[in-house]
Amino acid sequence: MKKHGLFKVLLIILGLLVILSFFVPGRQGTVSYLGIGSVLLNSVQVFYYFFDTAVFLFVVGGFYGVLSRSDAYKKLLDTIAAKVKSNSKKFVFIVTVIFAILSSLTGFTMSLFIFVPFVMSIILLLGYDKLVAISSTIVAIVVGYIGGLFVTLRDPSSYSTSFVTFEEFVGVDKFVNTFPKLILLILGIVLLIYFINKHINDTETKKVKYELNDSNDLKISEVKDNYKNIKLWPIITVLSIILVLLILGYVPWSSLFDITIFSDFHTWLTSLKIGDFEVFNSIITSISYAFGDWGQLGNYMVICAILLVFVLIIKFVSKMKFDDIIDSFIDGMKKMLPVAVLTTFSLTVLVCAYNNGFIEYLITSATNAMGSLNIVMASVFNIFGSLLYPDIYYTAYGVYTPLLSAITDESLYQVLALNFQTLNGLVMLIGPTSLILIAGLTYLDVPYTTWLKYIWRFILMLFILIFVVLMIIALI
Repeated sequence: MKKHGLFKVLLIILGLLVILSFFVPGRQGTVSYLGIGSVLLNSVQVFYYFFDTAVFLFVVGGFYGVLSRSDAYKKLLDTIAAKVKSNSKKFVFIVTVIFAILSSLTGFTMSLFIFVPFVMSIILLLGYDKLVAISSTIVAIVVGYIGGLFVTLRDPSSYSTSFVTFEEFVGVDKFVNTFPKLILLILGIVLLIYFINKHINDTETKKVKYELNDSNDLKISEVKDNYKNIKLWPIITVLSIILVLLILGYVPWSSLFDITIFSDFHTWLTSLKIGDFEVFNSIITSISYAFGDWGQLGNYMVICAILLVFVLIIKFVSKMKFDDIIDSFIDGMKKMLPVAVLTTFSLTVLVCAYNNGFIEYLITSATNAMGSLNIVMASVFNIFGSLLYPDIYYTAYGVYTPLLSAITDESLYQVLALNFQTLNGLVMLIGPTSLILIAGLTYLDVPYTTWLKYIWRFILMLFILIFVVLMIIALI
């Protein structure tokens, strides 16, 4: 199953869903057959509901396609690789910590993929294999999410206007789990660094059978040209500004931290008039959101627009021809096509499962049989639901909402909030429907079966850590 392995696994999952729909009733309590025609219609719905996800992936691919043609970007990669070569392990560990902390403090997962190809290229230039590259970026992001101090999700009762923490979602104080999350974050990072270091050492001593060092056209090869007259500051500035805008724009400052300075400034700016003439709305745009509210415009559409603007800036700074920019952007999009296709297929699984609603029926049936669900049963449904609903909003609406109604013991809500967040993150690391995992594996052409052989020990260690923390909270 190495060739097109993820596609085959997703196809099997979709086939099982079709079979299941003939035996398990949907959310209305009646069997709702999921025929071939329904699957095809649901796949079309994916483009309506998740259009921004596909656009985001293509724009990121195009952005790096343009960067890869820039001598300044090549020089930046070579310069960083040369400077950290003697301390390459430390560099990998520092990168791991940075990605985890960024994810924890912002709640970003897929959005941070913008910087993943850049860091992966450096790690590969340092001579490490693809598994190290994925572990120190994709896995680090998910570990940060699992121990995320400020992870939020769209409130299912107010999809486009409100973001809440998992704690607020279940009805407890939003910072009640801060200390347990901090423990998970610190220990999770320590475990990941230990795991990466062990793999590096085993690779050097030839103790592993799944080392992936073969190069591909997604990697920026080391270039030995004379870069003396090429300046790095424009590319560094571009990447830095993108990160700052990403944090400022998408972190829900008002709902999470009660910081209203950005929304107040936005109100003032959009209300600015000269007579009856609205200055900002008329000259710039009438469709704008304050920093912290960009998620209301779609998960990725604003950052896509920003990346496109910076593509034009790179064109002028690097003095590239416009035709070269277009060709490079298209080449980058082509390289991201397999990622977009598999992501769309994963989201087809989501739409099929969600439209059928059999998970909600199973939760209701288990509740009726047991009277009230416990944390163990909630964990099973959480894992199952996170596998079939790779978008957190639909997981919250289709799995967490009925689970919350099924657990009547309010003393368990604190544990339940952390359970939702941590196990959802755990599935991201191993589930074949995980969007960020699909992006990482497909981008570097890593077989899914190889990934399972590599990551299962870390998953086990992380699961034990999560279980222990949840048990401690439950007993306190």
